[in-house]
Amino acid sequence: MNRTLQRLLLVAPAALSGCRATGSGSLDVHEALLYGAAREHVVWVYGTLAGEDRGQVTLNGQSTVLTAGAPDGALVPGTLSVNGKATYRFASQPLNAPFSAAETGTGTIQVTHRDSSVAAAFYTDGTRWTRLEGTTGTVGLRQTATLRGAGNLTDAEADSLGAALLHQGPLVVAVLTEGSLPDAALKVDPAPARYLRTGLYLSAPTRPAGSSPITTPPTTGGSVEFTVLASGTNASVTTGGVEIASTQAEIDALLARVNGRQTSAATSTPTGGTVIGVFLGQRPTGGYSVRVLSVSKADNVLTVRVQVHAPGPGAITTQALTSPWTLIRVPGTYAQVRVVDMLGQPLPTGGTGRTDR
Repeated sequence: MNRTLQRLLLVAPAALSGCRATGSGSLDVHEALLYGAAREHVVWVYGTLAGEDRGQVTLNGQSTVLTAGAPDGALVPGTLSVNGKATYRFASQPLNAPFSAAETGTGTIQVTHRDSSVAAAFYTDGTRWTRLEGTTGTVGLRQTATLRGAGNLTDAEADSLGAALLHQGPLVVAVLTEGSLPDAALKVDPAPARYLRTGLYLSAPTRPAGSSPITTPPTTGGSVEFTVLASGTNASVTTGGVEIASTQAEIDALLARVNGRQTSAATSTPTGGTVIGVFLGQRPTGGYSVRVLSVSKADNVLTVRVQVHAPGPGAITTQALTSPWTLIRVPGTYAQVRVVDMLGQPLPTGGTGRTDR
């Protein structure tokens, strides 16, 4: 996914007082580079703090604080939290799809290579993981625990990524060769004792005509049915965000924003339920879009999981400012909405979007 990843806040210099740099060779750094449906670096830092409350390491020029706990969730065993997070994340470079995959309807996957960069591939139907028995042609599937065996990922890292990507419908995850990765190696200071990285390309497979989509199983709190009302690329909104509307007046105001810069407009929709608008904000060219994958609820809070598409390098795009958006309707009335990417990370919001009331 492109430009939809919430970047970590940089730690101010004052916050680093009493925090010493972790010594050279005392850390291991592992990195998963995600491309395609998710564009993100996921970095795990392994090590100890040698009796200190916290340590410091610089990742790609950004000073970060290492601690032994992660408020945002469980740490992979042996890792330290980075700026209070279980992993350090930032956006990866665009990459054109190195393959295409299609479900055959007979329990196999048809894989077409566009180059030789795919070393292995995994597939989930949204409920379990399997590994493709080959990387080209019509290949069978064999069940596997998660993404174990993918590149240089440890079993714990593979389990963590596999759990994050499960329950989102069909998905093919290709393991990329080292030489095909567009991103340079992560710059770590002090230098780690060991640095490992794995490139993964995520893509939803196509389906045979007339086949039924696989139903995503309920997540915690229950899944919610949703209807896509309209999508477009020319909203008047310039910043990323999410807005909810329940009354006709609120819906009309939301439609005015999505129709702000286009002649092909979304039409008014009858009241009933809650209408949710997801905005990517202004983009420099065409080729960007946003699609809702699933909706779940817990404690009257909706979580909307989305996939963001971005043009790859060399792609032919319109050279004009765009502002992608999508509108969905869900039954019932909700006071708060969260929008997350395929890995469960919040989308950047602000400016125009109203996420609660």
